[in-house]
Amino acid sequence: MAHLDWEIKASLLMYVMGAPGGRIVQDDAVGGTGASFHFPLDPERTAEPSGDASSFAFTGSVVFIGHFGSFVGEVADIEVVSPADGGPDWTMSIRDRESDVRTVAFRLAGAPERTADGTRLTWSRVELTEDGAKLWGGNYPVGTAFEPVTIDLT
Repeated sequence: MAHLDWEIKASLLMYVMGAPGGRIVQDDAVGGTGASFHFPLDPERTAEPSGDASSFAFTGSVVFIGHFGSFVGEVADIEVVSPADGGPDWTMSIRDRESDVRTVAFRLAGAPERTADGTRLTWSRVELTEDGAKLWGGNYPVGTAFEPVTIDLT
């Protein structure tokens, strides 16, 4: 099944797993581990995925819990969208499931690298937006690099 692969941020994973009481909680939809989470394609929001599509929607949630059970952040129900203004950068939004608010949290710099058959799209530069920085409580400033993102359509 098609999915999005993402380690999210290596230093964040190391912090959470090393903190007393820290842990990562992923819902049943998300596969993989901290080495790479697999968010499955949401067939209701992405009817016919292809390498030429201008948007992709995924389901699943990963919650990061830090020192003594404190909430650090959540990545849920990812959407990846091509630039509407004709520019080179794509965006990636996440949804706060509690408030049902979607935030464009990441900039995917440039066009994706594509395999010859168009079934894998990868962005090597993933950067936090201004709105995204607010979601992480100021721990990461605007422009902070996160791990590369790959959409696998096979």
